[in-house]
Amino acid sequence: MGAVRRMDDDESAIYGTVGYQAPEVAEVGPSVASDLYTVARTLAVMTFDFQGYTNVFVDSLPDPDHIEVFRQYESFYRLLVRATDPDPGRRFASAQELSEQLTGVLREVVSLQTGKARPALSTLFGPEVRVTDTELFPRLDGEVSRLGARVVRAKRGAAAPATASASPAPGTAQAPGVPPALAGQPSPGSASIVRIVDAAAAALALPVPLVDPADPNAGFLAALLTTAPAELLGALAGAPAQSTETRLRQIRAWLENGDAHAALEALRRLEEERPDDWRVVWYRGVAALVTGDHEGAALAFDAVYDAFPGEPAPKLALGLCAEVLGQLDNAAEYYRLVWSTDPSYVSTAFGLARVQLATGDRRGAVQTLESVPESSIHYTAARVAAVRARLRQRTAVAGDVPFLDDLVAAAGQVEALDAYGLDPARREQLSAEVLGCALDWILSGGQGSAPAPLSAPAGQGDPHAAGGRTLLGSDLDERGLRFGLERSYRTLARLARGGEERIDLVERANRYRPRTWV
Repeated sequence: MGAVRRMDDDESAIYGTVGYQAPEVAEVGPSVASDLYTVARTLAVMTFDFQGYTNVFVDSLPDPDHIEVFRQYESFYRLLVRATDPDPGRRFASAQELSEQLTGVLREVVSLQTGKARPALSTLFGPEVRVTDTELFPRLDGEVSRLGARVVRAKRGAAAPATASASPAPGTAQAPGVPPALAGQPSPGSASIVRIVDAAAAALALPVPLVDPADPNAGFLAALLTTAPAELLGALAGAPAQSTETRLRQIRAWLENGDAHAALEALRRLEEERPDDWRVVWYRGVAALVTGDHEGAALAFDAVYDAFPGEPAPKLALGLCAEVLGQLDNAAEYYRLVWSTDPSYVSTAFGLARVQLATGDRRGAVQTLESVPESSIHYTAARVAAVRARLRQRTAVAGDVPFLDDLVAAAGQVEALDAYGLDPARREQLSAEVLGCALDWILSGGQGSAPAPLSAPAGQGDPHAAGGRTLLGSDLDERGLRFGLERSYRTLARLARGGEERIDLVERANRYRPRTWV
């Protein structure tokens, strides 16, 4: 590995070892950059069986596809690539910078190996601004039960509501003896059930680079209290002098204010002056996402990832880019990496669940959403999404015991959310969705679906139905579930703000109410 000498020694001989010594040392001598190069090469040799590091790969690294540790830990590979860059000016600027990024990579590796998060405060980025996409599913305007809603005879000239016997979706096969609405169950993770991510809003919610303390306006920016974009632009105009940080803050404010043209023009001028400033590259990615240039955004964020492989923020941004580009496997990998390392980035949990649903991994999405910690302000939203992830657009046929297990689990989550301040309207809407799915399961021949006798008291079904189980206070038979749905819709009607909405909800309650003598 060579030897050491005093920093001010420019006369003594330079010793080095082939495979460890930086390529420029023979011409320009040793430096901080060459020392860091040697450290990185040593890490590589110690980490894997580095065949050829003294000849074939004397100043390069093997193809990551051929090295297991590189395939498993992309961040580690990127760290070695930067630390051993042929250009000394593109390596880590100091041992402290390398140490910080190496520690970040180590946290990722340990988190992946142990399953325990290892969060830490970043020295480069603030926390994510907000979580924009906690509502994974679009509003359910149709019936909560595809089989249980009775067809109401339409008034003259009015369109009849959709019935449970609607034709199956194109590409689905109808199983013999199964009602058309249940034939060819939709893919449990079909993208159609998931709300599309708002890329522009998510881009502006990404973590913001911390202000460079050496910037002339660092103190001025720290004293700004306003956050409204228009007011912020006015305040920035009063800065003592323009600097990189004030210009970046202006670019962000223009993007938030919807003035993309001004933001892009200001960004173009700043890029001409500071093309290698990572903060400028980061904002190039944000601006590209906001304006729809998703490929350009991915390139920008990838460059920041190359520079700082131990930081979670670039991976979060790359996960978002991969998702909007349809590269769902890559999106899941980035989201999972960040979420497993630092659960303070809650948007990655929702992003990962969204991608898992889109790729058909319904159970994985539920597990991800249920992993949001109770201490998070988004805990309730995650549990609501988990209930819907279990059941939305899912159809069961007779004997589907796992479906019954999910119904019971979903009902238990709805009841548990009462303790976390779930508002009555959302509680009843969620209850209706669970009861509607249960009714479909019963009507499709689910276990224990014996109908209750017509003379049974209201709300009480066959005590032998479904083993005497109840769901959200309703017997798990057709009669009990219909009473439960009626109850939920009448409660929603009382909570409705408008007359038309109230009428619609009362009509829904009537459509689900079981037939009785009174």
